[in-house]
Amino acid sequence: MNLLPKSALDISANPSDTSDERARKRLFVLALLAGSLVALLFGGLLLWLDETLAGSLWLAWGLWHWLVILVIQRSRQVSERLAGMHLLLIILVPFAVFGLLGGFAQFGYAFYALTAPILALVLATGDVKRLAVVCAVAILGGFGLQAGLGLSPSLPDWLAFAWQGVNLALAGFSVYFVVSYSFAQRERLQRKLLNEQSKTERLLLSIFPEKIAAQVKNSLLDESTVPVIAENYKNASVMFADIVNFTPLSTRLEAVDLVSMLNAIFSRFDRLAGKYGLEKIKTVGDCYMVASGVPQPRSDHAHALAELALEIQAFVKANRFAGQRVSFRIGINSGPLVAGVVGQRKISYDLWGDTVNIASRMSSRGIAGGIQITHPTYELLKDAYVCVPRGKVFVKGKGDMDIWLLTGRQNS
Repeated sequence: MNLLPKSALDISANPSDTSDERARKRLFVLALLAGSLVALLFGGLLLWLDETLAGSLWLAWGLWHWLVILVIQRSRQVSERLAGMHLLLIILVPFAVFGLLGGFAQFGYAFYALTAPILALVLATGDVKRLAVVCAVAILGGFGLQAGLGLSPSLPDWLAFAWQGVNLALAGFSVYFVVSYSFAQRERLQRKLLNEQSKTERLLLSIFPEKIAAQVKNSLLDESTVPVIAENYKNASVMFADIVNFTPLSTRLEAVDLVSMLNAIFSRFDRLAGKYGLEKIKTVGDCYMVASGVPQPRSDHAHALAELALEIQAFVKANRFAGQRVSFRIGINSGPLVAGVVGQRKISYDLWGDTVNIASRMSSRGIAGGIQITHPTYELLKDAYVCVPRGKVFVKGKGDMDIWLLTGRQNS
């Protein structure tokens, strides 16, 4: 779209300008440069043909363009008043010049003056934008007033044809640049919209499982009918993992070290969960919660969590975090549960039911470095994993329960 290097057209640009403001300024500068070239050229030509008054006025019009360029270069803005004044002069100056020469029809005054409302549609806003309508009426009215007048007999015919051709070209270029500007703005807005949609989708996928993210997105697009997103799952597994003696550990570490430690640990857990196709539900303080079999059911839901738990314990055992050794208690339970989305602000995907509560108790009542599982989970894992009986453990709300410790794979 640009006929000149960007550096020349950006003489009035500010670093804080939006892409739309920068495009409008470039178009205005381009119009000023083209208009000054035509005015100075034909002003000099009229003086050469002894049309002193018309030539002087046309030369002054050309110099005005450069004055406007100087003003916007220094102020770094195109004010409404300056833009409105220039667009009005696009009507008045040619009207006066062509009137002095004896007529408008031959010189294509209407074509030249049409650049005013065309530019006004892009360059101006508010009251100045309404000037576009006034300009269009003034052009047609002025053209009609003197359309019948003849050309000054002292001017050659070739000048009339040349001038009319240049004015027609100016109007054509104005239309071209305005249309190009409009299409460029539309494409820019479309790219911005697609980029924002992509960001929204990535954000939703970082918060919700893919299936749930699609439902949340659709509900956000149609606020009038926001559905309740909830589902029952007959067979799923839930795992909780929390740091042993986290409270005294947190008092010994600086805030930045504590958060960096948790970020390093839980980021690794996230990658492992992704490796096994599991859904991280949330972190609460030092507790990490992940589920298998939701929202996509799977027959190996307990096995996938067992693999994750073993890798977590191996990773934690082999590393130091913020110079500290940490140990995790892990608890796993399997059974039916409910999953859904709650809240209007900071909405979240969560799980409910006895299966979830007991999995949490398995973690809180577990042993350091151990993976504690319930009887339902043991029944699913016993043929492929080494499960050592721990005996009966009291679980709040459930009484004594038979518990096992998952220690490894049978074939390893």
